Amino acid sequence: MKHPIRVVLSAFALSFALVACQPTTQYLNSNITASNLHTDIPLTSHTGEPLQINSPQKGKVSAVFFGYTQCPDICPTTLGKMKIVMEQLGADASKVRVVFVTLDPERDTQQVLKEYMEAFNPTFIGAYTDPAQTKIMANQFQVVYEKVGTDPNYIVNHTANLYLLDENGRTVVSVPYEAKPETIAHDIKQLLAQYR
Repeated sequence: MKHPIRVVLSAFALSFALVACQPTTQYLNSNITASNLHTDIPLTSHTGEPLQINSPQKGKVSAVFFGYTQCPDICPTTLGKMKIVMEQLGADASKVRVVFVTLDPERDTQQVLKEYMEAFNPTFIGAYTDPAQTKIMANQFQVVYEKVGTDPNYIVNHTANLYLLDENGRTVVSVPYEAKPETIAHDIKQLLAQYR
């Protein structure tokens, strides 16, 4: 007859081994799940459809970036990277929602955003809300931005990170500006692998 304590310990050891063998998700960029970056502020897409950043997207990853269309460097570079990422993902590109949220709604009208998205990838989504809601949303996402200058050609200094959200709308990964397309594609694949 087996000793009861040994049976319990054996069961515990087996369960521990099973847990230990479970693969852990490894991201090449920063895992920020614990930061709980989230906003419920409704946006409008460049096609006129309602959009929310953190809404669940069954079986899809969302890549969200905050910027403005007249940005001279960071924004076009980031969207250019995402164009490469989509090419690297191949068939999985259809499972990625790329959203560009403007921090300059005064100039970035629906039509301006439409033309800007089409210049990079027709599947990319431009999104906007009014200036007051933009400020609240940026604060909720810990995005810092500041208008510099008073003439019509003012610039907007802003946080340059890209965010990856899982299918449940949780903000999981923060991607720095200097990240390579390969690391972004890797982390998107890691997120998508959780749904298979």
